[in-house]
Amino acid sequence: MNKAMGQQEAGQRRLWGIIALGVLCWLGLAGRLVQIQAIEHADYLSRAKDQYERRFQLKAKRGNILDRRGRQLAVDIKTVSFYANPKQIEEPEQVAEYFARFSGKSVAALKKQLENGKSSFTYLARQVDENQLDEVRRRVFKGVYEHPATKRNYPHGKLAGQVLGHTNIDNQGSEGAEFAFDAMLQGVDGSYLSHIDVGRRQVAGTRQDLKASRDGHNVVLTIDALYQDIVEEELARAVGEFGAEGALGIVADPRSGEILAMANMPLYDPNQPGRTAPQLRRNRAITDPFEPGSTFKLISSAAVLQDGRAQIRDRVFCEEGRLVLENGDVIRDTSPHGWMTFREVLERSSNIGTIKFAQRLERKRYYEYMRNFGFGTRSGIGLPAESAGLLHGVNKWSERSLETLAIGQEISVTALQLVQAFGAIANGGQLMAPKIVKAWVAADGHVIEEMRPQVIRRVISAEVAASLRDILAGVVQRGTGKNAGIEGMSVAGKTGTAQLAIGGGAGYEVDEYVVSFIGFLPAEKPELIGLVVVDRPQREKWGSQVAAPVFKRIAERILYLGDGRLAAHRPREASGKVDEVVVPDLRGTTRQVAQFQAEMRGATLRFAGAGDVVVYQEPAPGSRSATPLQVTCVLGDNGAGKLEETATMPRRQELLLRHLNERTLASLVSMRAM
Repeated sequence: MNKAMGQQEAGQRRLWGIIALGVLCWLGLAGRLVQIQAIEHADYLSRAKDQYERRFQLKAKRGNILDRRGRQLAVDIKTVSFYANPKQIEEPEQVAEYFARFSGKSVAALKKQLENGKSSFTYLARQVDENQLDEVRRRVFKGVYEHPATKRNYPHGKLAGQVLGHTNIDNQGSEGAEFAFDAMLQGVDGSYLSHIDVGRRQVAGTRQDLKASRDGHNVVLTIDALYQDIVEEELARAVGEFGAEGALGIVADPRSGEILAMANMPLYDPNQPGRTAPQLRRNRAITDPFEPGSTFKLISSAAVLQDGRAQIRDRVFCEEGRLVLENGDVIRDTSPHGWMTFREVLERSSNIGTIKFAQRLERKRYYEYMRNFGFGTRSGIGLPAESAGLLHGVNKWSERSLETLAIGQEISVTALQLVQAFGAIANGGQLMAPKIVKAWVAADGHVIEEMRPQVIRRVISAEVAASLRDILAGVVQRGTGKNAGIEGMSVAGKTGTAQLAIGGGAGYEVDEYVVSFIGFLPAEKPELIGLVVVDRPQREKWGSQVAAPVFKRIAERILYLGDGRLAAHRPREASGKVDEVVVPDLRGTTRQVAQFQAEMRGATLRFAGAGDVVVYQEPAPGSRSATPLQVTCVLGDNGAGKLEETATMPRRQELLLRHLNERTLASLVSMRAM
């Protein structure tokens, strides 16, 4: 009996132990359930959502950059990016070898990315162009996906490359206008939630929590693509003709301060910025100052006249070409002169005569004039990396500083500063703020802000400005600027030839020069001002021989454009002389591109035949023809047997044909000046 009771008690103990264990397990389970369902509910819910839900980005469209006529200079285009989930990749070496052809990365670099077991996302090829998509999609790999993307495109290729700048791989501005106006161009990205499948692809019909994107604003530049193209072509011609290292050119409206063209040579293509050295991507018209030489004589002359230190008929003796300064230094003229009037000194660009008149000024007063004309300070145009140039304070001047500054030495200026200062003389004495932005336009087309001309200060009187314009007209008619003259049109301007200074003030390079010409037209009431600067020409060394003819060709081509600007001043052919132009090569271009190219040259076209592209033209490309130019274009099919060889087609035409679709081209030829 005792044995039975012991067994019963043991059984009860086991039962209670089991019950206790069950209670403990239940309590533990209940506690875990409380932990999961209550305490850590949000965390587990988030983990679950991560497995079936993902937030996708709605990329805002970057605003377009347009020229003053509405032509697209920078636009977003749709592309596709390919990415992989390394955890799902079964053939990392094959995937790496395949996508290395499209990404620009090495096979080893891609393979290393794919073998990273900690990552679930890596790009294989970003922003693949439409013409490569079929080839990329030819092979399918497990764990490789694609998503839509955007890429910045510059339809005109190298046109205004240094002004526009470029964007990086994430479509953020890196240089030029793209960088300067990035905040306005960028827009605001949106997003939405969507369910995803096991391959992390969207499940159709599950979008929710939409946050709409806001596209960036469009910026309308003051640049005119027609003028820009003309300036770039003529600068390229000058660089080749004179064996120069580079060249700069600016065309502006002196009345408003608007920059109509700003060119740098050599050019670069912002579609492929990595292929161009950084120093060639700089907008050197605002970043690289240079000694202006004789063009600066007008600034000291303006100060002398404005302060009443001389009259136009006043005479000085020019020492037969050799002047010894008080410190013993010798200043020479290129040719000996005796007595000359104030006007003759500028017309013949006499160093000695300019210095003798400038010596009538107080040093501090001359410094104030230079500052008032905008030298030694940034113009505030709004583009990145603008230089202030170099203008020392009076306390740092040497014994001969006033004399050397009067003839454009011991000072460095940017091309833009020189245009701004001469613009004040052209417009009647007011220094205008240079403008590169004409307007900001919202994505829906309404104008947000239109930029107005801004007067900074009056630097000289209207009377003094008129006198200087008259003198500068004489420079072109009778003086060193004869090669800038246009028959039937009054042109005013000044040549400049400056020996290249060695960095650090160590003197000047032997037989190396920067030559320039700056002028405006019509001389009496200027509507355009232009500057040409040629760096290190090898076959000629004078601004009158190198830069002045370039200015003339630019001005003539603008004069004969069919856009209405300066049309009222177009000279009549009373003399019987017929101006000639080089016939452009339009073969291989579409009808719309041909029309655009013709408009840039003030030409009219007549089309014959039917087809997509120009297969024949008359007059022949490269020949010279009378202005206004008329060209007959025969249209045919792109693959027609009679299509002429286009291997020698100008690069700009290739770029236009490659990058501009028909819709864009139609807008290019239909838009008119704002």
